[in-house]
This record gives sequence, C-alpha cells and structure tokens, in this order.
Amino acid sequence: MVMIGVDYHPSDQYIAFVDIETGECGERRLNHSDKEAEKFYRELAARGVSVRVGMEATGYSRWFERLLAELGIEVWIGDAAEIKTKRVRKQKTDRNDAQLLLKLLLENNFPKIWCPVRRIVICGNCFGTGTDWCRCGRGS
Repeated sequence: MVMIGVDYHPSDQYIAFVDIETGECGERRLNHSDKEAEKFYRELAARGVSVRVGMEATGYSRWFERLLAELGIEVWIGDAAEIKTKRVRKQKTDRNDAQLLLKLLLENNFPKIWCPVRRIVICGNCFGTGTDWCRCGRGS
C-alpha cells in the first residue's frame, strides 16, 4: 500500500509518500495547471497498488476528490482543527504539513471526518448535463 499525505492548495499540492511494501518514500510538489498532479495519480492507479491519500478538509478540492474516487484511490479527509493541535512545530510549511498528514496516516492516528459517499449517477434526463448528481430523482 502507498500512503500519501497531501497539503492541498488550489494551484498545487505538496505530497509526502511512502510505499509500505518496498519502503520507497519521497516528497514532491505537483502542479494542477499543467495536469502534473492528475498524471501522477493516474500513473499510480495504473500500477495497480492500493493507495490511501490523507488531506485536510478544504472547499477547493472537489475536482481532486472526484479524480481519486474515479481512480479507486481511498481518500481520507481530516479535521483541520484537530490536525492543527497535533503540530509539534510552530513553523508551518507545505512540507511540514504533508509530512504530518503522512505521519498521522502511518500511526493510524488520522482525525478522519465523515464525508458522504459520492456516486456517479447517470439517467436519461440528466446525462450530459455536466453534473454527477441526478436532479430528476430517477437515479440512485
């Protein structure tokens, strides 16, 4: 299993990751504008390994959450206030945040919040409307 701590921003994300089986680990910044982040996760999914991503709750990550769900990648959304209490250092950087989220995942101490399960719904009336929620009530 690959575990990834993601410090998400609207324009990019900083990740810290570890492959539990191989011990491979690393950090990197992934841009959203040039689809670098999407490419990274698609390549990871193509390898067929199980992946868990942990990130703080934010309102700007819907497209990213949808992408991960489409790829079959498990997403844990964390309570930002509770994560903040677990910071040891006062200095807050993207790198430190990603490392902390990964550490919490690895220690099974991630403050996961409940999120509704999103399902892609397709029905005749709503197909092609650009939404993944059925407005007519026929989809389930």
